[in-house]
This record gives sequence, C-alpha cells and structure tokens, in this order.
Amino acid sequence: MWNNYFYQLRKKYSMRLSTKTPLVINLDGKNVTRNKSLNIIDLYDSSFLNNLEKTAKYFSEKYKCIAILGADEISFIFENPTCLINDLNSDNSNYSTEIISVFSQYFYDYFNNFDTHRKIFWHGKCFSIPSGKINSYVKYKSKLIQVLVTTYFLKKHNIVDAGKIPLQKKLDMCENYEDYPRIKNIENGILFYNGDKIDINKFLDGKLEKIDIIDDSIFDNILDINNFRD
Repeated sequence: MWNNYFYQLRKKYSMRLSTKTPLVINLDGKNVTRNKSLNIIDLYDSSFLNNLEKTAKYFSEKYKCIAILGADEISFIFENPTCLINDLNSDNSNYSTEIISVFSQYFYDYFNNFDTHRKIFWHGKCFSIPSGKINSYVKYKSKLIQVLVTTYFLKKHNIVDAGKIPLQKKLDMCENYEDYPRIKNIENGILFYNGDKIDINKFLDGKLEKIDIIDDSIFDNILDINNFRD
C-alpha cells in the first residue's frame, strides 16, 4: 500500500520528459561570477572557460548532442533523449528529477577533475523542446551569453552598473577597449556538436563549420547540417 501511495506522489510532483522530442539540460555555476579568483572570459590552459569547453566536448561526443557554453553556464541539447536516459537509469526512467540529479553528478565530477584546488557546484534544470525549436534555443542562449560576457568584461573595466546597460550600448562601449578583441570569439557562446567545435553563426544559418579546438583555425570542409546528423 505504501509503495503505491508514494509512487503516486512521485508521479504527481515529478515531471515526465518526452523521449520523442529533444531534451535540454542547462547548468550554471553557483557563485561563479562573484568569485574574483575565477576568470570566465579567457581561454587559456586550465582557465574556467577552458575547463568548461573540455567538458562540453566530452559530453557532446559521449551523447552525440549539442552543447552551447559561455560565461558561467552551459546547455546540452539531446536530439535523441533515449541515448542519455538509457545511460543514466537502469529502469529507463524519464522523470526530470532523476535525469538532472544523475547527469549533474556526472558533470560535476568530470568538470572538477580539471581543477583539484576548488570545487564548482552547479544548478541544473531540464525540459523538453520541439525539434523545430533547437536553433531558436541556441540563438536565445547565444544572446544571453553575449549579455553576460559583455557585462562581465565591462565590470572588469570598472564600469558601474554594467548589467543595467542595454546590450547594443554595451557592445559599443566594449569597442573602446584595446583588449576587447580577446573576447570577440567567445562573446556569442561556444558551440559543440557531437564532440566537434562548431562556428555558432554558421550553425544558425543551417551549416556546420568545424573549428579547431587548439588554435581556433577553420577547417576547409563546410557540411550541410542535415547531412551531418545521423
């Protein structure tokens, strides 16, 4: 009796996610932007952003999914959710609480292996989106990352209330600083697809253009996005 009672409670207060439509998991680092010892806008060996990029590459390759990252957060988009769900749960449960709790532990463990001197905790959310909204979600996250990165950059230059400044004005202000070019390649977000680093603007135009993860040089081959997907 009690097993059935608590099972019904679980069903009532836990959301089941679709296995037929893409699954999104979003994670953001707890108190990362407030931590003055962390640099979240520079890609150098063992930097926060570099570690996040390596983590994105690993999970996007492992689960054949999309990852978009920038500032203090990362989103994974699983076009085939069963690939993830079957790996996380022996009973193939698609309850949102179980998916996010297990995946966030995997993510926490992998990311924090790159810096053993500190531990970053992550807030996690997951939800389903229609297949036709993947590009819209990537575009939405890209714009949000741009706001966060430019705000962080201006705050580093002692601009008061940078978060309250409209985005276009922020971009214009950033142009006044000699070191602004160093964040231009990451201000719109960094995108991975099936383990490959991808030009985010080309992705939104329906193409996949690989970027070398070591020196950011562009490969010659540009593939049609529909042919690239399994």
